[in-house]
Amino acid sequence: MHVRTYAAQVERALGIAAEELTATGRPEAAFAHAIVRAIPAAQHFTLPAGGRLFDDGLRGLDTDLHAIRLPFPIVTISFADGARRTLVIAQEQHEAGQNTIVVRVAVDTGDGQGWGFYPCTAQPEQRHDDGSIGWQCFDSIGSRLDRTPMHEAVMAAGRSVLELAEALSCNNVASEVVERVDPAVNARRRRQGKLPLYETRALVVKVGDVAHAIGSPMGDRNGPREHLRRGHVRRLPDGRKTWVQACVVGSRALGVVRKSAYAVEVAR
Repeated sequence: MHVRTYAAQVERALGIAAEELTATGRPEAAFAHAIVRAIPAAQHFTLPAGGRLFDDGLRGLDTDLHAIRLPFPIVTISFADGARRTLVIAQEQHEAGQNTIVVRVAVDTGDGQGWGFYPCTAQPEQRHDDGSIGWQCFDSIGSRLDRTPMHEAVMAAGRSVLELAEALSCNNVASEVVERVDPAVNARRRRQGKLPLYETRALVVKVGDVAHAIGSPMGDRNGPREHLRRGHVRRLPDGRKTWVQACVVGSRALGVVRKSAYAVEVAR
């Protein structure tokens, strides 16, 4: 399923909300203002349903969380999960000589009232022994929100940011603009009270010899039964990482293993 970026919708809805919250002295206004300011400066991506690219446990990411870099200083990621729509805003911050990723999340309220947001920020905090990544979450006064429903929701949305960074760390994956947008057209749309058009990027896998050379036998000396090998990140001997496309490997004569496939495309 293909979806479009929700950035312009969120920018308008939270722009109104930010002004209303500011007028009533609500501290949550700062989060809405931060999202609205970030959107025009961001590069915009869309992901498949649920915001997931693959389920490899983020093994392709650097173990040092401060070494993880976004493809651009600010990105937005749009995805849908059924009728629920989400926009994740992520940007790099450099403090005390270290890089960190700060995530904010806007969500479709689902009640026909438009968009809302979580009044908090989240940052990757540590990598656990099992490879999973823990997040720290802060509210408007800087208090931690560990293991609250809001923390869990923002942490789940933030995973899409890490999966995007993981995919684009591969030497055979790039991002390309799906359709260029003329700034003059956007200026005219704004004057007319219309939503701006934001260029949206898609992930492109460069299919070459490496991507195809994945059918070597494994395990059984007679080779495995025919099965679907899911797309995954492979580390090469020289330290580079490459995205390996899903493919069918093994011998049908030895039997067939059925697995559910999943898409690795990026929706536009």
